[in-house]
Amino acid sequence: MKRIALVIVFVIALVFGLCSGIPLSYAMRNGGLVQQGIGWQQARGTIWDGQVTGLSYRGKQAGAVDIKSSPLSLFRGAVTSDMNWIGQTGRARVHMVTSLSSVELSGLGADIDISRLDGIHNELRRIGGSLKISNAMLRFDHAGRCIQASGTAQLDLVRRLGGQYGRDWPMLSGTPACVDDAIQLPLTGDGPNGEHFELTLRTLPDGRTGMDVHIEGLDAQATAALATVGFTKSGNGYTLRQEAALAEEKK
Repeated sequence: MKRIALVIVFVIALVFGLCSGIPLSYAMRNGGLVQQGIGWQQARGTIWDGQVTGLSYRGKQAGAVDIKSSPLSLFRGAVTSDMNWIGQTGRARVHMVTSLSSVELSGLGADIDISRLDGIHNELRRIGGSLKISNAMLRFDHAGRCIQASGTAQLDLVRRLGGQYGRDWPMLSGTPACVDDAIQLPLTGDGPNGEHFELTLRTLPDGRTGMDVHIEGLDAQATAALATVGFTKSGNGYTLRQEAALAEEKK
């Protein structure tokens, strides 16, 4: 029995030794990522401790990511990784657990400059804003469908927009959600004079992003000002809807 145990330990150590030396670039080239629309300029290090720069998704630049994974997590039937991402749109950190049936992102924290996102109306892009996400969790099934989401988020876009018109409009806050298998981030807030704001950031199955803004309870002057930037009458308020064009539509 002692010899068998020693053989098992030796085999495990040998497997870890072989796996730990697998270059990250090799794993990415042979992992089907290109077929999913993911590209990169350089991948350094190993599958357990590496860095990818020049990331892109379906032709859109996505920045760089550092990855540190735990070989011991394989004993639990999954791979756990800590990732730090930085790009033109912002930065994020997350703990990821990948198994054959799902991918779970937890402890997600991010600071995003929404003026650099696709699918944002030009006037809102000009105003800009910071989206802060804290302690978020996202779970996807094997096909990449969003099946669970939680966390908190805040956005100062409406506060900045109100400043353009001398109004004291609020910060918006909300929680990520899975809607029709995709991620949505509905944010809401109320102004001091009965104004109500709803803003939804959404992802689409083809990788694009979009934004809907709905505002109610504005005075006549603010309503007229928003109409000049594209808001249209909708129900009891005014709505602005925008989404990014497909990559092939931009060519």
